[in-house]
Amino acid sequence: MGPNKEAIPGATVVVKGSTLGTATDADGNFSLTLPDGNATLVISSIGFANQEVAVNGRTDLTVTLQNDAKALDEVVVVGYGTQRRQDVTGSIATVKAEDLRTQGTNTVQKSLQGRVAGVQIESSGGNPGSGVRVIVRGAGSLNNNDPLYIVDGVQVDNINNLQPTDIASFDILKDASAAAIYGSRAANGVVLITTKGGKKGENRIDFNAYYGVQQIAKKIDVLNASEWASVSNAAHDNAGLPRLDIAQNPESLGAGTDWQKEIYRTAPMQNYTLGASGGGENFTYNLSGGYLDQQGIVKKTDYDRYNLRLKSDFTKGRIRIGETIILTREYWRTMAGGWGGQGGGPVGSALKMIPVFEVYDPTAVGGYGGAYGPVVNIASPVAQLNLEVPETRTTSAILNGYAEVSIVDALKYRLNLGYTNTFGAHNAYVFPYKVGALFNNADADLYQSRSQKEYFLQEHTLSYNKEIGKHNFNGLVGFTYQNTKFDLQSGSKSGMPGGIQVLDAGTTNIASGGFQSESALVSYLGRLVYSYGDRYVVTGTFRRDGSSRFSPDYRYGNFPGVAVAWNVVNESFFQPLQSVVSNLKLRASYGVLGNQELTDYPYEPIITSNANYVVGQTQQLWPGAIQTAFTTRNIRWETSKTTNIGADLGFFENKLGLSTDYFIRENSDILLRVPIPLTTGASGSAPYINAGQITNKGLEAALTYNNKVGEFNYQITGTFTAIDNNVDFLGTGTQQISGGQPTHHGQSATITQAGGPIGAFYLIKSAGVFQSQEEVDAHSVEGRLIQPGAKPGDVRFVDYNGDGTISQDDRQYCGSPNPKFSYGFGSNSSWKNFDLSFFFQGTYGNKIYNGLREDLEGMNLEFNYSPATLNAWTPDNPSNFPRAVINDPNLNSRTSDRFLESGSYLRMRTLQLGYTLPKGVLSVAKINSCRFYVSFDNLFTVTNYSGFSPDLGRYNGTDRDGRQVAGGGILDRGVDFPHVAYPLSRTSLLGVQVSF
Repeated sequence: MGPNKEAIPGATVVVKGSTLGTATDADGNFSLTLPDGNATLVISSIGFANQEVAVNGRTDLTVTLQNDAKALDEVVVVGYGTQRRQDVTGSIATVKAEDLRTQGTNTVQKSLQGRVAGVQIESSGGNPGSGVRVIVRGAGSLNNNDPLYIVDGVQVDNINNLQPTDIASFDILKDASAAAIYGSRAANGVVLITTKGGKKGENRIDFNAYYGVQQIAKKIDVLNASEWASVSNAAHDNAGLPRLDIAQNPESLGAGTDWQKEIYRTAPMQNYTLGASGGGENFTYNLSGGYLDQQGIVKKTDYDRYNLRLKSDFTKGRIRIGETIILTREYWRTMAGGWGGQGGGPVGSALKMIPVFEVYDPTAVGGYGGAYGPVVNIASPVAQLNLEVPETRTTSAILNGYAEVSIVDALKYRLNLGYTNTFGAHNAYVFPYKVGALFNNADADLYQSRSQKEYFLQEHTLSYNKEIGKHNFNGLVGFTYQNTKFDLQSGSKSGMPGGIQVLDAGTTNIASGGFQSESALVSYLGRLVYSYGDRYVVTGTFRRDGSSRFSPDYRYGNFPGVAVAWNVVNESFFQPLQSVVSNLKLRASYGVLGNQELTDYPYEPIITSNANYVVGQTQQLWPGAIQTAFTTRNIRWETSKTTNIGADLGFFENKLGLSTDYFIRENSDILLRVPIPLTTGASGSAPYINAGQITNKGLEAALTYNNKVGEFNYQITGTFTAIDNNVDFLGTGTQQISGGQPTHHGQSATITQAGGPIGAFYLIKSAGVFQSQEEVDAHSVEGRLIQPGAKPGDVRFVDYNGDGTISQDDRQYCGSPNPKFSYGFGSNSSWKNFDLSFFFQGTYGNKIYNGLREDLEGMNLEFNYSPATLNAWTPDNPSNFPRAVINDPNLNSRTSDRFLESGSYLRMRTLQLGYTLPKGVLSVAKINSCRFYVSFDNLFTVTNYSGFSPDLGRYNGTDRDGRQVAGGGILDRGVDFPHVAYPLSRTSLLGVQVSF
């Protein structure tokens, strides 16, 4: 029991000097068979001091544990070490495994969405095995904005393939002083992941399993065959064109083909993990394995993953050694990437495919029907899914080993060696087909690629920790070396015999390729933390990095950081307030970070060989080479400077906690490509220059409240983030970078330029619909019509620059893809054997450009349309929805603010109800605990956005390893591009967790 006579469940009871032990039940009781009646028991529990009790032959013991102030000081991972929470001076967010309900998510990043202030986590699609885009404290670069991921001391490219149940904690370093120890790699923040280790005296086996189903969260309404024909006929009539043969008799067509119904399904999902952990006085271990199978809501898509992890450590005298081994095997069956038509992938094609056409055609090569006649070349989505087989297999290994030697009591040396290897194999086989009249593939095609990426890490650090009276010194110096190698080979052929998917069997269209790159990073680092009397803390950090990605003259960069903290709560004058304010710490910091995340060798010009040419009357062939890309040798690091002030507060014995930060993050020397004339002969990529500055200013707050009322325990959490993103200057000062193409044929929707946010929406504004010819004539300048092609029923556009015409020069600022604020809130609670958790997450104030509507509401092209077109303007229906007209002489469907919508939303991310069987029921079966639960993810979303989801699911295909990656780039953020869409799913699960 505790000092207040309350029961302590889950306390560890171990026979001293052995591995024999048990844990207390919900009532604080335990029983243990002893080998010796004179044994000594060691009893421990989080928040209490360890206590040793001599049995002395007794069979009935009552043990009272005392609060342990040191145990209550949370330990935080800060990079190359740990610190007590009260000694932390930077902005660091910590999420423990027990704070998450990850059973319903297949990646660890998704489980963090909305839970960390200052960190925006956006979906990259609902496709199986998909990841997320993580942005820490706003976008500060026009290149890579991904944070640095460190898993048990080793850098990895992403953490999508980790088993969520293997994670012990996330520590996210947000400000520059906290992240400065990682220097050139930390400008976008650092995510430190610690996997679970064993515990001394506790040998246990854990089994977790769940099974569930996924369903599409939202479909997009489109017209059936009869409705489409009616709108199509009206559009042709208004254009003075003959009607399509397939639309001549709308009433006879009926509903036609529901293409979305043909491609979507209710998809099963299952996951199993088995782990063993424990340890003795000098040794701990944790071994786990897992299997995940997630079929996609789009037919034929699939993802599965095998995980195996071992983590152990061993101590002998002054030496401690340990390792982490994480092995992963992944498989994706993805969607077809599009067949060159204007529908894109199967999801986009299912929306625009005309419902008059049939799914199957037994007489056609391949067996599938498709579009024919004078219509837009939209591929049959069913044919795409069945006739193209894109598959990716990835095997990855994360290996970390360390040795730590205590030279003297205060001084330790640590050698850390890390190695990661990712091997990817990508196959894409396309069957011969003739799908309708518009898509033909005479021979089978096969594309294969093999890639390998290796990281090698070597770190040497010396740490010093000494307490002299009220003075505490914590120092660290180190040297690190990191080497990265990448290798890719690819080949393709056509003409394989049926049923054979081997390159050697191909006969035509022979192609091959290969690519290699290598980079290295050498670093020197140091950190000194000084604290006095648990009140005043000063932290100084310095790192010097040398990167091979820059020329020798600009290879090295220096990255300092300094921070101070004042634990006001420990001042004597504050003692009278401690009954109410139990914690008050004020923090301030400043630091400089770098960003080297760009391609290898950007300072070297690209020379293409085999540029042969013919000279002379004899037509002699001369070999040659030509420079195809220019470079700037004096490019240097992107630099991020962050000023941060913050406060950590606790009230009522820390039941209520509040952490808040205000920061200014200035990113300068932004690397961007500057276009140069093709007359220079440089037909390749434009050269990089350092020519920009971006500033993010933000406010973050995180709130927690923990309390217990009788047998009811509950925790309430909430986060709030508001970030203002602004481009201070760019290139020449007037340079504009366009992005965000919303459709296959539309104009760019975003412009990045000085004075606004990255990827701001600059669009032509609309001002209603012309209801009469008089209104068309009145829309003029000096008697000249501004829209000479307009007729009643067409959209009136705003001539913003006043030149008397409507063009891209009339675009004006219409909003930002960045939310004014984002938030999350939820609760974990338990009563007796029941537990309940839920979590909500959302954004406010961001805009989304709906490319789906631009396509489906256009009525200018020959594909399917939105039900909104049934209300199109006619003389008898003078609505505010423009008229239907093929070829659209007024360009009603041009990229404009008509299709810009609010992206604000509130989503119920997780709802989970669990029940733990009583101890008495389990004791007979020798089971420590058994919990059953039901879980629902993505339960509902409150939003005015009319697309699939306001949490945009966009990706740009696959990376060099064949894995799907979040896409569009930062310039395309907030643009819903239907060509690459994969809707999010709603998931329902039933699971069990058993411990032996």
